[in-house]
Amino acid sequence: MLKVFRGAAVYTMDEANTIIRNADLWVKEGKVIKVGPDTEIPADAQVEHADGCVITPGLIDIHTHVGIWREVQEQINDACEYSDPWTPQMAAIDGIDIHHFSFELARQGGVTTVQTGAGSANPIGGIWSILKTSGSSLQEMIIREKSGLKGALGENPKNVFGQQYKKTPVTRMAIARMIRKGFQDALALSAIEQKNAIECRADLAPFIEVLEGKMPLRLHCHRADDIATAIRIAKDFQVNLCLEHCTEGYMMLESIKESGARVTLGPFMLPASKYETRHSTPEAPKLFYEAGIPCAIMTDHPFIPINYLIICAAEAVKYGLDETAALRCITSEAAKLAGIFDRVGSIEIDKDADFVIWSHDPFNTLANVKGTYINGDPVYLKESAGI
Repeated sequence: MLKVFRGAAVYTMDEANTIIRNADLWVKEGKVIKVGPDTEIPADAQVEHADGCVITPGLIDIHTHVGIWREVQEQINDACEYSDPWTPQMAAIDGIDIHHFSFELARQGGVTTVQTGAGSANPIGGIWSILKTSGSSLQEMIIREKSGLKGALGENPKNVFGQQYKKTPVTRMAIARMIRKGFQDALALSAIEQKNAIECRADLAPFIEVLEGKMPLRLHCHRADDIATAIRIAKDFQVNLCLEHCTEGYMMLESIKESGARVTLGPFMLPASKYETRHSTPEAPKLFYEAGIPCAIMTDHPFIPINYLIICAAEAVKYGLDETAALRCITSEAAKLAGIFDRVGSIEIDKDADFVIWSHDPFNTLANVKGTYINGDPVYLKESAGI
């Protein structure tokens, strides 16, 4: 059935950042098929009136632990495999609970796509996945099953394994060595051995796939020296790198820009719970934007609840980031950095009909999510929720 959402201002977040006033948004079979003002609507179309509202693409959070890390204070969770510091074959899809309340929180906050997976206790923690926040099955929700090999530098691996479990890694040097060893061992395999490793899902398979460019290396790093180590490792093995958190990255913008690494910033609005996050600032997105370095903004759910993703972006606006740039950081730019812009991140013809209807401009303090839609279907309606 054709659905037409009529009368809203549509922030398309396309390459031109087009805003269409009094727009008609046409949706059919889960895709956007037309968007423009005052279109001639067929008599059999289902019309939803959105006069005075704003429609944006569904929000995208590309660094979360939605559905896999339950609550912040949970001592044992499904996001970190504490039995060993080096667990490359831990796959997010084997730990995600699609019925966990974090998915509902995401929909309430207008978040339609998330990247989720292993936490940062392990130097090598496992394979992340990208999925939508609603669906009847995990397979239906998945956009990209293997979206990156997650690792971590800095205090987390040191504190968990070196301090708590009294085993390697104890130092930053040991963490880097463990990450490097996976790539070194993978490169030492013959072509046939590499093929067999992938077919058998051996521990070196993710490293081979990163080396082949099939997915990036995603490294948790806060301190500037850890960011430099991440860049050095990626350069040594010529792999695509995503800097996760990148807290002190604004101190070394030229090096990051030269590296070509992708950057996801945040979470903001947290106390400096560890030494390496003491220089965290919501001004970072503005500094990256001014330096010409694309970036996304994250919540790191559950550490900032995912329904506050728009608030994290608004905080960056308060610290000087342009509003359009801030919205791009959680829509189109996030989609590009995650490699999924062909499907989501903007409201354009033939893309998935994932969008949010807001009561006001999303950065207005009065803004509420009136409805969240995935593939053209409502997955959250404020009135139905009784809120």
